[in-house]
Amino acid sequence: MEAAKDMLRWVLDDVELLIGNVDADKVVITSDHGNGFGEFGTYGHPAGSLQQYVRRVPWVTTTATDSNSYEPETRTDEDRNEEGEAEVLEERLASLGYL
Repeated sequence: MEAAKDMLRWVLDDVELLIGNVDADKVVITSDHGNGFGEFGTYGHPAGSLQQYVRRVPWVTTTATDSNSYEPETRTDEDRNEEGEAEVLEERLASLGYL
């Protein structure tokens, strides 16, 4: 349970950063499924589960206002190639069947 809470905090930190740096009248924060946390011996999201705690999709609606508080670090393709990142990315994509 603590690991799940830590992961949620980590993700919500990035969501907070995002909604503080874009303008949007409506922002939806959601997920693709819920998770079991020990209910009836269920943990995670077992395939085919009919339990509501797995089938219920988290959904929150809010707004976003750009405060210009964050400027992402940018790198060119040339920078990535120098660091070998392009090759690593290509290998990962190929191993997943995208290339």
